[in-house]
Amino acid sequence: MKLAYVASLTVSVMVCASATMAQAVVLIDGTLDGGYGNPKAAQSVHTGFGNASDGVNSFANGSELDAGYAKIDMDNGYLYLFLAGNLESNFNKLDVFIDSDATGGQNEIRSDNPDIDYNGLNKMGRDNVNGYAGLKFDAGFAADVCIMTTIGGDPVTQYANIAQMLTDGGGAGGYLGNGVFSGPTGINLIDDQVYGCQLSISNANTGGVSGDSANPGSGCGVITGIEMRIPLALLAWDGVSDIKICAFINGNGHDYVSNQVLGSLPIGSGNLGGDGVGGYLGGFPGALRGVDFAAIDGDQFFSATGPDVCGSVCLGDLNDDKVVDSSDMGGLLGAFGPCAPGTPGDFNEDLVIDSADLGSMLGVFGACP
Repeated sequence: MKLAYVASLTVSVMVCASATMAQAVVLIDGTLDGGYGNPKAAQSVHTGFGNASDGVNSFANGSELDAGYAKIDMDNGYLYLFLAGNLESNFNKLDVFIDSDATGGQNEIRSDNPDIDYNGLNKMGRDNVNGYAGLKFDAGFAADVCIMTTIGGDPVTQYANIAQMLTDGGGAGGYLGNGVFSGPTGINLIDDQVYGCQLSISNANTGGVSGDSANPGSGCGVITGIEMRIPLALLAWDGVSDIKICAFINGNGHDYVSNQVLGSLPIGSGNLGGDGVGGYLGGFPGALRGVDFAAIDGDQFFSATGPDVCGSVCLGDLNDDKVVDSSDMGGLLGAFGPCAPGTPGDFNEDLVIDSADLGSMLGVFGACP
């Protein structure tokens, strides 16, 4: 039964927490950890929602999804997701859908799901009164869980929500909380004590794809972005089936889909909007009735166990000898202090090489994947 334990949520999370004693695979801080391995999806489309250029952890003046990473941590009972890129600080949304149960879910979003983020999920759903379609996923994807997150305000704050997507509608969902940044280069964290989720954002990225359709660049190589930890128990995962993820940047009303989708849209694609070709439709529900990923070339989702893309990513290998060792540490220690953007060793891109970067290097010591 999908998310069966939500009915006794608090007790189940406490049991899960007490039973998992293994060390966490990654730290939820918006910076890529070596525990993820290589990306499973990469962006090939310029961003139609503004190219971020500020380079600080908190505020961002644009949105892009550069690459998608996923890690299934069986020992601790979590799915970790890392979506490299930026989320603009104007309350635009990152909508993440997870297909984790091969026996059910929604291939077309319904409009009788739990009310989260001012009913944003149901706004994307089917309007049975007027006969408007809901957003449709690829043929091989049926969403079981939705996680929404957004960022904005003063001080800059991240907010998040979660909901079941049962085959026949209904189910449970709720607010995951908020995380405030401790200054422009500080770290934020949403640490939910009910559902057991954690989320964080670092908007320090200034690389990745561009805002120029003629020269889109590549999403490979970005190591900051939106990160989350989700208990596997929430996903009703059977331990065998594939876990698939569809993520996209949406407007602040969940009614205008950008061209920043993972897996990527075809090269050259513009924003999808509500009608699928960049136009705004609005309405409730059925606001995205023209968005049908099945009608677009390629898969607009990626698999947690799918093939690697971008080639190997080896954090910490400063001298490119395919191993992180004392030579790399010596280089890092020799560069301690303030640094310019893009300096090797500034793993969290906060413009200073310090103990945080040293910790990232120590966490991936050894041969590159």
